[in-house]
Amino acid sequence: MSASLWLAMTLGLIALLIGLHILLAWRLDLFGIYRDPRGRALITSEHERKAKYLLNQAYVPANFDALIIGASASVNWHSNYFTGYRFYNESIEGGDASEERRLVDQALPQGHFKVALVALTPRVTALHILQDGFDQVTRTEVLGSISSLGVEYDAVMDRIHPRPPTYFPDGSHNLPVHAPAKPGYTGEKLDPGQDPEAVADYRSVVEELMDRGTRIVYVAYPFYEPAYNYNKDVIENYMHFAATEMPPAPIVDFNAPEYAAFRNDSTNYLDEIHLSPTGADKLCRMLNERMHEALHDE
Repeated sequence: MSASLWLAMTLGLIALLIGLHILLAWRLDLFGIYRDPRGRALITSEHERKAKYLLNQAYVPANFDALIIGASASVNWHSNYFTGYRFYNESIEGGDASEERRLVDQALPQGHFKVALVALTPRVTALHILQDGFDQVTRTEVLGSISSLGVEYDAVMDRIHPRPPTYFPDGSHNLPVHAPAKPGYTGEKLDPGQDPEAVADYRSVVEELMDRGTRIVYVAYPFYEPAYNYNKDVIENYMHFAATEMPPAPIVDFNAPEYAAFRNDSTNYLDEIHLSPTGADKLCRMLNERMHEALHDE
């Protein structure tokens, strides 16, 4: 075989594989870009930042009228516990205020959101980095990228061999289950510093939602009680800071004394702030009640 023929065959094979991938991506339409996304059940994957960026462009506005905005401590808050609204969970692992604003900005042009639960915790406004290539994601990734390949693979495998779900159509996903938090606390002190750009981004996303008629309820993540006591000064100062820097809205503070029993139960936690499946379920039930009280829903 001549070198030119080998090269032509290799290039042809590459073009064929690329074409097949584009065809598969178009046919699956895993992000709801090419077909009407209303009523569909679309999921993310480990590449959740890019997936949620794309899902927010059409799928989220078409199917949901409320948002959960936060970091990894709320990724396993499942919407079936919240009544009266259809919640999409924008939380991402290791997320920060700037990443959350980037996600919500995709949904706002078409979205009509009645309520947003906005998490308050020192880390979310402590930095403004865009991770996992989030600063470069574009709509063209729908037809081909490493990120979309991961979602396509999961979708195909689920159709061939259905597995217990890990990622869900409401944007939530399960956290790895391991031994619950232990009594005592040996972690590091929380960094009290706040990033001005992150604070501005978080304030802006709330203001943008409010300008569109969205009612805001802030939610302070509950720290495991030993961790809370270890960082009490930082957490209390942060809550005061948030109350002055963020637009006014009701606050459900799960670090308040009435929730001490929940925070003292180590089985509710995976670590100092991430909740176990049992803990997340309990918290969502409590939060549903507090949310309706804060909104004065009948």
